[in-house]
Amino acid sequence: MSLTIEVYYSFQSPYSYLALESIYNIEDRYDVTLLWQPFSAKAAGQPLPPTPVVPEKLQYLFEDTKRFADDHSIPLKFPEGWPENEFDPGRAIRGALIAQDLEVLKEYNYKVFHKWWGLGENPNDENFTTELCEELDIDLGEFLSKVSSSDTRERVKGVYKRGRKFNIFDTPTLLIENERFVGLDKIQYVESRLSKLGLAKKSAA
Repeated sequence: MSLTIEVYYSFQSPYSYLALESIYNIEDRYDVTLLWQPFSAKAAGQPLPPTPVVPEKLQYLFEDTKRFADDHSIPLKFPEGWPENEFDPGRAIRGALIAQDLEVLKEYNYKVFHKWWGLGENPNDENFTTELCEELDIDLGEFLSKVSSSDTRERVKGVYKRGRKFNIFDTPTLLIENERFVGLDKIQYVESRLSKLGLAKKSAA
């Protein structure tokens, strides 16, 4: 028995960044396939009403993410002015779909998240994409051409539409047989569910 888990994630989310290793570990430990779904309303061209920043909630987010990052030795650097000033995720989100086509999505996810949240770099700077393609050993011109295509833009909209069908509202969200597990702290529940289903790999049991 094998199971497909849809992983809705966003490069805009520090929690998606911090969850990355834990989510990939699920595939190592259990007989499952992860279907990564880059999810972003902005990248899909969907207008969102402005959301006021609650200072107390934002302060807790900084505390919470720093605590997790420190505990797991994950570098974390918030982009300057975040969240009032937020990087446009469009190119990175579309790039994830192309990286999936090129079978380098795992490396792409790790590198983009690290540069964005580990180093605080702007994903829309020319050097960001140039260095990324060099590290992934993919052709920069071909990558940019595919990222900018109307077909790729439509695919981003399709992922977003599918996510909304299942009421995805935050990332990371893991979807197992239409059941949502939302947030970094729910990954342990996913693993518990998979163990009960007898999907633990013998080498990881």
